[in-house]
Amino acid sequence: MDPSPWILVIDDDRWTREALVSILRRAGYRVTTVERFGQELEAGNFPERYQVAVLDYHLPYLNGLEVASRLKQFQPDCRIVLISSELPDLPELSGQEAVVDRFLAKPFSRDAILEVIAQLCPSPAQ
Repeated sequence: MDPSPWILVIDDDRWTREALVSILRRAGYRVTTVERFGQELEAGNFPERYQVAVLDYHLPYLNGLEVASRLKQFQPDCRIVLISSELPDLPELSGQEAVVDRFLAKPFSRDAILEVIAQLCPSPAQ
């Protein structure tokens, strides 16, 4: 059994998604990607136990906070990194401390995302 942590990446921007997958896999993480979610966000769509989910805030149907809240319902131990080129409105972030562990502004460096991931989950097997 591969002990490397699972990371979930949800971003509707193909280039961001592919860049994150490349960075995370090269660092030794196992990665699942999803382009977007509508109302079908449910436990059956996520067979893996994710240590971290990297979620874009600006998704087409549900925003990243909504996706994070739903994901936490069936994977409460999953840590959430919200990424966006714009900070969400402060009233919208109010009370989300229990859902979102980190916010990372786009564009971010390879080192920045790896540092945040390393802080939130155990190191992948080398």
